[in-house]
Amino acid sequence: MRFVAALLLLIAAMLVAPRAFAATKVVFDIDLREEIAAGRFDPAKDMVGVRGGAAPLSWSRSLIAPAAGLGRDGWYSVTAVFERVPAGGTVLYKFRVERSGQGEGDAGWETGGNRAIELVSDEVRVTRAFNAPGAPISLSRAGTIERLDPLPAKFVGERAVQVWLPPNYERDTQRRYPVLYLHDGQNVFDAAAAGAEWQVDETAQRLTVDGQIQAMIIVGVNNTAKRMDEYTPTAMSRDGHTQGGQGPAYARYLIEQLKPAIDARYRTMPDAAHTAVGGSSLGGIMSLWLAMHHGDVFGAALVVSPSLWWDDEFPIRDVARTPLPMSVDRPRLWLDMGTNEGPQAITQLRKLRAQLFARGWQRTTLNYVEVAGGTHDEGSWAARVEDMLRFLDRQVWNEQGRKEPAVGQDPYPTVQVPDIYKPRRSSQY
Repeated sequence: MRFVAALLLLIAAMLVAPRAFAATKVVFDIDLREEIAAGRFDPAKDMVGVRGGAAPLSWSRSLIAPAAGLGRDGWYSVTAVFERVPAGGTVLYKFRVERSGQGEGDAGWETGGNRAIELVSDEVRVTRAFNAPGAPISLSRAGTIERLDPLPAKFVGERAVQVWLPPNYERDTQRRYPVLYLHDGQNVFDAAAAGAEWQVDETAQRLTVDGQIQAMIIVGVNNTAKRMDEYTPTAMSRDGHTQGGQGPAYARYLIEQLKPAIDARYRTMPDAAHTAVGGSSLGGIMSLWLAMHHGDVFGAALVVSPSLWWDDEFPIRDVARTPLPMSVDRPRLWLDMGTNEGPQAITQLRKLRAQLFARGWQRTTLNYVEVAGGTHDEGSWAARVEDMLRFLDRQVWNEQGRKEPAVGQDPYPTVQVPDIYKPRRSSQY
C-alpha cells in the first residue's frame, strides 16, 4: 500500500509540475506572394527555409518550408519543435531563400537584423511576409541600470553606456566594487537591440542577492555602426575592401576616457586586479587583445566565442609573439566556444589554448570551456553568464589584490591614468 501511495503521489506531482521543460512547437507561416510578384522568388526553382540559434534550427542549415497547399498560393509553412527552451526563452531566427549554387554567403537572407521568437507556450505561431519585421519582444530589467550620456568623440565615435549597480549600492556608501566592462552593451541587459539578450542584469542580481558572488559594477559599452572596425586590432581585406584595424583607438577610448569617467562617478576598485573586460565574437578577440596588451588595466577577460578567424588567425599569432616576461602575472582568462559554432572554430580555440599554455598561462589562470550544443548567439551566451560571473568572483577578485592596507592608508587612492597607450607594431601589420 505504501508503494502504491508513493507512486500515486509521484504521478500527481508530475501532472501538476511546471511545464518549463515541455517541448514548444513553433509553426512558421511565410508569405512570399510579394517576392513572387516581384520576380525575386521562383516557386518552380527556389525554396525558402528558416535558420536560427537553437535546435532544431541552425545558422548553417535551413529548415525547408514546403508550399502550404491548395488555396494558399504563395504561402510556405514548416513546424519546428524545440525540445529545450534556451536561457531567457527567446530564439533568434531568420528566413532565407535557397537556390542552387547560391552557397553560404550573404545572398538569400531577409533584409534587416535577426528576428526573435519568445517560447512562451506549448505552441507558438509565426505568420508574416518575407522581409517583414518580427513581433516585438517583451523587455525585462533587474536592479538599477543607469544610462550615461555619451562621452565626446575623441578616439572613436560617441556611444551610449549603461551601468548596472549592485543591490544596496546607494545604502552601503563606504563600499567599493570591482568592475566588469562588456562590449556590445546594448545586448547585455535587454533584448531591444538584438531581439535577445545576455541577461547579465538578471543573473548578477540573483547571484548577488543570494550571496553566491560578491557585488560588482557592470558597464555595458554599446557598439556602433563601426563595430567591425573598432573590435579588431588589425585590418584585413574582406568582401572586396579593407575592414578593421581601429581596435587600438577603441582601447584608448576605454582606458583614457571611459574608465576614468566610471572611476570618478562610481565607487570602484580601479586597480587591474579588480577590473575585467569581456565580449563575444569580435568582442571576444578585442577582450583578449586588451588583456594581452593592457594587462596593467584589465586583470581579467571573458573571451566568449572569439572570432579567431580574423586576419588569418591574428589573435592566435598575436598571443604567440607578444612580449610577455615570465615574471609578469598573466591576466585571468575565461575562454569558451560552443560545439555547434563549427569544427574550425573549435580547432582554432584549441590552438589558442595551446599558445596560451606555451606563454605561461596555467589551469589556474585559464578557464577553458567547450560548450556542448552551444551556438553563436545571445541565447547561448546568456546560458553561461552565471559561470562567467562565478569565474570572476572565485578565480579573479577573490585571489588578486587582497593585500590589507596599512593603518591610516587609503586602500583606494585616486589614480591618475597615464598615457599608457603604446601600440605594438610588427612587419605583419
